[in-house]
Amino acid sequence: MINPGTANGGKREGSKVNVEVGQPSPERWVIVFITCVVTSMRCFVLAAFGLTNNVMANYFNVEPWQIDWLSNVRALTIVLVCIPLLFILRKFSVKTSIVAMIVCSAVSLSLSSLAVSFRQGYFIAIFGEVMSALSTTIWFPLKSSIAAVWFPANEIAYAIGIMYIGRAVGEAAGAVIAPYLVSISDSASKVQIRLSALFGSFAIVTWAILMFVVLFTKPRPKHPPSIAQLKVLQLQELQESTSFKEELIKFKNVQLKLLTNVHFLTAWFARIAIDPVPRSTTTLLSSILQANFRKNGNTNVDGGFMIMGLWLMSIVGSFSAGRLLVVTGRYKASVVVSTGMASVSCVVGIAGLAITSISMVYASQICLGFFVGLALVSVTELLVQVTYPTRITDVYVVNPVGVGIMLVIQTTIARLLLEKFGPIAAFAMELFYLLLPTCSLPFTKMPFYRQEAEASTIEDR
Repeated sequence: MINPGTANGGKREGSKVNVEVGQPSPERWVIVFITCVVTSMRCFVLAAFGLTNNVMANYFNVEPWQIDWLSNVRALTIVLVCIPLLFILRKFSVKTSIVAMIVCSAVSLSLSSLAVSFRQGYFIAIFGEVMSALSTTIWFPLKSSIAAVWFPANEIAYAIGIMYIGRAVGEAAGAVIAPYLVSISDSASKVQIRLSALFGSFAIVTWAILMFVVLFTKPRPKHPPSIAQLKVLQLQELQESTSFKEELIKFKNVQLKLLTNVHFLTAWFARIAIDPVPRSTTTLLSSILQANFRKNGNTNVDGGFMIMGLWLMSIVGSFSAGRLLVVTGRYKASVVVSTGMASVSCVVGIAGLAITSISMVYASQICLGFFVGLALVSVTELLVQVTYPTRITDVYVVNPVGVGIMLVIQTTIARLLLEKFGPIAAFAMELFYLLLPTCSLPFTKMPFYRQEAEASTIEDR
């Protein structure tokens, strides 16, 4: 569950690890709060670009599809860097990964502030999203690693759900605040001053958080907080140190084993189908509404409130998933039901576009947010369950690749459908993606290895 660098919390006695499960440290909540704040500021910027697509296209003097590519470049960067980056980070502690994530976020926010400070800054904004992609890549496995290393078994699903809040709050705030700060009728100087000051303040806060983490947080708790985590520590203590070449071979073998595991592939496929849906919606909803509801005035504001509702309800869904999974342990069923209901929400949205009812589109986005939040936490925990005790960083190597590719495909095809066939065709892409896990998961029986490990006792403790 954690990197080898964190697995020396006890002393050897023959082949045993002399360490006991201890009380969870209060510091775990500080770590979760810090990572949520950093994630929210990073996601705010991306949402702001998406919901003010027409404003930013006019400001940078580019086409709307080029603003879409701020999101797509981010996704493609994740595809290209995730394997080497996560291979390197698997050798380091969770704290080191947190520091790396914050550094990338701070640089990204600094570049975004610089980009909007002058009208030729489009390519600087691109580089800002490249750094954001590096931060996101690190964040993919880090949520589960933090939960495993710092939290007891009955809090892990809650912890993962809470850590999704940072993304949701950032996306919601960016979606609703940015259209109020800048509009298509504003002068270039007004756009420049407001956005550069806002993004710059985010960068300053992130650099300050980085200093706090480096100086005041611990690499790991004194004692593992759960039996499953203690078992992982025991396994890692028994493993001998290896050379870089041997580690690379081991890494390759783990990936090949995962990619031939039908349980992993099914859960992974569900994960990469669900994850791009809210991100693609944030990028394209403003353009979809402009095409369908021009007479309603400033559709950027309507789109902002819809996206805010989507992401805030995803928080509710994330919390609900934590409670649901702790009580029932029905990981696969939770994913299937939540993606099925999210698909129904998409149908409501398509109907709203067909009869030009903006209230139906509002309702569809709010319901979509709840069920996607529920599905994301459930499928994340499902991946952990079916791959335990494989390192989280190893499990998540191929996950960002899939998410990035699926996001680029969805955003690009939806933009083409919007321009060629109209908003209903573009909206239908979400429905297609959500139906994939709804239809594939029920036919695969899933083992819950971590749940079984937690329920058992450790021999010779």
